[in-house]
Amino acid sequence: SHEPEVGPSVARVSTNECCVDPSGNDPDTGDSKKCGLYIEENSPCLVALGRLYEGSATIHNIPLGGDQIKVGVEEVQDADARIPVPTEEVQLVGQTLNTFIAWPTHLVKHLSE
Repeated sequence: SHEPEVGPSVARVSTNECCVDPSGNDPDTGDSKKCGLYIEENSPCLVALGRLYEGSATIHNIPLGGDQIKVGVEEVQDADARIPVPTEEVQLVGQTLNTFIAWPTHLVKHLSE
């Protein structure tokens, strides 16, 4: 009966393929920087806080536009504001929490950690 050996090895394999690296060395997320996300109304307006992923050229396998950057939204400041690069699923800042979205590069401001 080799069944007991199969269980643990399968569990080990699936753990290794998990996309979350607890050490924070994941290539996609390791070099993220805190940033403020703005929209252009009459003057630039802060609508969310998040993290900037400069090394990443795609979001959900869709290439970013030339003047766009990948951000992960961590804190919503203005839930009713329209985002600059809407998608079918997401049009308002309030819908972006804990998701990756494209944002115009010139409207992303670095924050010191």
